[in-house]
Amino acid sequence: EKQKALLRAEIFAGLLYEEQVIEMIFREVENMLDLEQSAGYRRIFNKGLEKGIEKGMEKGIEKGMEKGIEKGMEKGRRETLRENVLKLLYRKFKKLPAPYVEKIKTLDEYALGMILDNIFEINSLSELEEYL
Repeated sequence: EKQKALLRAEIFAGLLYEEQVIEMIFREVENMLDLEQSAGYRRIFNKGLEKGIEKGMEKGIEKGMEKGIEKGMEKGRRETLRENVLKLLYRKFKKLPAPYVEKIKTLDEYALGMILDNIFEINSLSELEEYL
């Protein structure tokens, strides 16, 4: 449709202007119709692209920080649970064999929480083994 309109305009322009002027004008008009080739379009596109990249980076950094904080808090909770479990078990049994300590250090939050919740029901190392 654009090409048809351009052709008609070129025919009518031929009645008023010289061929060189028409050629120059319509070359520019064709370039303008092909927006992706225009400098203005490329400038706007590049600015949009830059803003998009910038926003993407900001969101990525924000998500990364959130995940880092979350993992740090999770690690802190697990470490605190582990310390409390070991402290209470040492107080309860006076001595704790090294293999038990090593196993406790590998437990997840759930298992550590189960030991902590049941610390008063655990009366022997063999009963403790049920939670390890």
